[in-house]
Amino acid sequence: MPTLTVNVPSMYADHHVLRVRETLTQLDGVTCVTARAGAKQVIIEHEAPATAESLQQALINAGYPPNQELPLAETLANTKDSSTWYSLVKRTTSTQAKDLEMSGDFRRY
Repeated sequence: MPTLTVNVPSMYADHHVLRVRETLTQLDGVTCVTARAGAKQVIIEHEAPATAESLQQALINAGYPPNQELPLAETLANTKDSSTWYSLVKRTTSTQAKDLEMSGDFRRY
């Protein structure tokens, strides 16, 4: 039985896995679908009439195009502007001694 392994970069959470599995298992000829969000990969066991092209087209129609990287949003440049965030208060952080005692090896239950 033919097996098709497809990389699906837009499948990164459990609800995506469920949607991909639901989409593919409804197709004639699909016998087993293994989808893993961590690997962003789908393994499909199929027989006729399902073909590799029809399976990939079903993923595209469901909004999960195979082998297509997700576009990353542009990040803003780190600049000081005239907003109150920079002009009102000096931004510093500090760690309290009690916080250090409650972390790591000092934690007591």
